[in-house]
Amino acid sequence: MYPPHTDTTDHITAQPKLTEKERAVRRLLRSSPQDLWLDTLRRTRGTEHCALVHWMLCQPECDFAVAVHAFYRCNPTDFLDNPRPLPARPRTHDIFALILRNWETGSYRTHRLKLEAIDADPSIVSQVRQKLMIYSEGTLPFTIPPAFIDPTGGSPVKVPPHLQPNEIREIWSLFSDLGLNVHTSPPGFARRIAQVRWLFARLRQGARQA
Repeated sequence: MYPPHTDTTDHITAQPKLTEKERAVRRLLRSSPQDLWLDTLRRTRGTEHCALVHWMLCQPECDFAVAVHAFYRCNPTDFLDNPRPLPARPRTHDIFALILRNWETGSYRTHRLKLEAIDADPSIVSQVRQKLMIYSEGTLPFTIPPAFIDPTGGSPVKVPPHLQPNEIREIWSLFSDLGLNVHTSPPGFARRIAQVRWLFARLRQGARQA
C-alpha cells in the first residue's frame, strides 16, 4: 500500500534524493513499452518505491491501467472513510492525490493495458463503488473518475522477452538492487541449481509425510 497524505498544506518540501539505482530503472522504463511499466508497478513494495511510482505517474505516456493500479494500491476506501481536501501540489508520498490531480488535467487518457484482479481487486472496487453511493454529488472534497470504478477494456500485459525482469540478468540486477520484487536468484545456472535443490527438498518432505 501507498500511505495516505497526512496534511493538506501546499508548502513544497524537499524531495528524496534520487539514487543512481533508481535513475537506471527510470532510464530503462523511458525506452520500454507500458507493459513493463505495469509489470514494474506490480513489483513495487509500498513506501519504499513511492518516488519511482510518483515519477511514473507524472510521465505523459503513463497508461490508464498504471494509474488505476496505483490508485487501488492507495487503499481508496480509507480516503472515502475520512475524506479530506487534496493538496494542490502532491508530494512524493501523496500518490492518491497525485493521480486525481493529474486526471483533472487530462492525464491517463490512453488505455491500452488490461487491468487484472492483481491490479484492481474486484472486492475493493465494489467497496469503493458502494462507499461513493453514500455521498451526494459534490459533497466529497475530491472526485473519483467513474472510469476508476469500472476499469474495463485494454489488452493483457505482454512484456517482451528481452525485457523480462526475471529472465534478463541486467534487468534483474537493476530491479533487485532497487528492492523490487524479483526472483531471489539471478537468471542462469545458479537459479537452476536453487530450483533443483528446492524440488529435492519438497520431494524429501513429501516422502517423510507419506
